[in-house]
Amino acid sequence: MLLFRIGAGRYNMNLTIQVITLILLLRFMAYADDLKPARWGYLVPGPALTDTYLESVMGLYSVLTMTGFKIGETGDIIVESDSITNRIISITAKYHVTLYPLVSFKSAAQGHRILSSRALREKTAVKLSNFIRSKGFAGVHLDFEYLPPEDAGKLGHFLESLRREYSGKITMAVFPPVGFPEKWNRFHDLNIIAPRVDEIVLMCYDYHGNHTGPGPVTDIRWAEQNIKRVLERIRPSRIWLGIPAYGYRWCGGKAVALSAREGARLTEKYSPARDTSGTLRFFYSDTGRTCTVYISDKQTRSLLQKLASDYNLAGTALWRIGFED
Repeated sequence: MLLFRIGAGRYNMNLTIQVITLILLLRFMAYADDLKPARWGYLVPGPALTDTYLESVMGLYSVLTMTGFKIGETGDIIVESDSITNRIISITAKYHVTLYPLVSFKSAAQGHRILSSRALREKTAVKLSNFIRSKGFAGVHLDFEYLPPEDAGKLGHFLESLRREYSGKITMAVFPPVGFPEKWNRFHDLNIIAPRVDEIVLMCYDYHGNHTGPGPVTDIRWAEQNIKRVLERIRPSRIWLGIPAYGYRWCGGKAVALSAREGARLTEKYSPARDTSGTLRFFYSDTGRTCTVYISDKQTRSLLQKLASDYNLAGTALWRIGFED
């Protein structure tokens, strides 16, 4: 009887230890998962973005940004489709995903005109602030590209006007400061932008494209150089690493964008190799022309996600949802 009780006690103790160990393991796993970089995804509304597809990817992202919002000549916010906007707002709210509108100028020339006028800057800030609040967005994502370097200071004035009008989160996409054409990236002066926005997306893609000859759309070493440079101005928790789910194909002329999904289909037919950049590279013939392809595939994006984790960045921002393989 005594031996039975001792045996039972040992059994209960072992069981208790196992339960405690399991609980601690589960807590550790949850904690470790929380430490993983969060994911941000860019949405470009179109026929492929059905409700079913959107709901299937909602669990992968903590932040989504939707295109389709332009600043008009007088500072009005032009919405491409109210019905699509309201549908996506409804779906993201259902899954508790943060949603920002991606707001851009209709053109670089029009952006220059608005930023160059104090009256237009302030009017735009008021109208943009009112629009964000009216739709119930959690914040705004600004995507102002290809403006001249001399407009960098004017951008700072606009951001100050917007901050006075809007107390929510202001985020902005910026070009890489290293290894990217200065005629484009100098407008995104981090000394001006960093104190005036909450977070940035560092767009580490289009390393090669129509402005270059054939080459990788991104490069792990290049991305790391840019992260290091940006960290001189901004805390890691405020930086999202922009990563591509696409690449380019050169067939003797201009670069043609190719989604990672399309690239995956081509790699089944042709023999790809892993480039030193981390992207996939392959060649094939098309009507007598040699085509060169560089694609950012799943493995490339995993390498970039690890880089974001290594530098304790807020997470990665995928351009774009629906392109991934």
